[in-house]
Amino acid sequence: MPINNLWIPLAQWLAVISMTADHAARYLVPGLPDYYWVAGTLGRLAFPFFAALVAWHALFNSRHLGRYSLRILMIGLIAQPVYAWMLQEPLSSATLNVCFTLAGGLGLTGLLKAALQLQQQDFRFFYSYRFFFGLTLALICAWLISHWVDYGLTGLLLIPAFAGLFYCYQQRLNSTASYLQWLASWSLPGFLALGLNPPGIPTYSSYFALLLLLGLLGLSQFRRPWQLPFPRWLWLSWYPLHLLVIAASARLLA
Repeated sequence: MPINNLWIPLAQWLAVISMTADHAARYLVPGLPDYYWVAGTLGRLAFPFFAALVAWHALFNSRHLGRYSLRILMIGLIAQPVYAWMLQEPLSSATLNVCFTLAGGLGLTGLLKAALQLQQQDFRFFYSYRFFFGLTLALICAWLISHWVDYGLTGLLLIPAFAGLFYCYQQRLNSTASYLQWLASWSLPGFLALGLNPPGIPTYSSYFALLLLLGLLGLSQFRRPWQLPFPRWLWLSWYPLHLLVIAASARLLA
């Protein structure tokens, strides 16, 4: 069955709106807790949506994962000084922003994609010492860089977890995977969602994001979802631009 990208525009809008609401609620007036509930509810949808979008493009739409990763890293490098300014932290001590998390997770997804392609050629690959050695090495590298990136190891692993989920989803549509395998593929993103946020409403909001993604995927198979394409230039520039606006507005309001 052809790859269905109809769900992507709506997911992009939801990701951007929730991310902007999260940062505005927490940093527009630093120390004011009145709107922190926005960050703990709507704002918790953002990262799962961005992780899902990156995983989907990596698995089905990107012809060159190296260029895709480099583009995300460039956005992260441009945004990092503004990110530190918004956090009111020195540039040298600020956590690396979420673009670095997405790029790192994309690297792990590239390894997963290569492994899936090899498995199609030789089913025994997943049982070989090369696979387990490569998997162990990749996890060690992810653990080493997790201390410097936003969302840490959980965030890095969520992208390949989504890629595995989407792979099983497409296999299910092609009738090459059982319904049980498709449902089981949701277990890893669901487990990782536990570590994304503090317990309570933020965690429930992340689970709601997973259910919303499932709903969008299912809806796009039966009918055309609401469509308002996100301009590519705005999509690529929104992250550093919205950080700059929030950081500058916070200084004016101080």
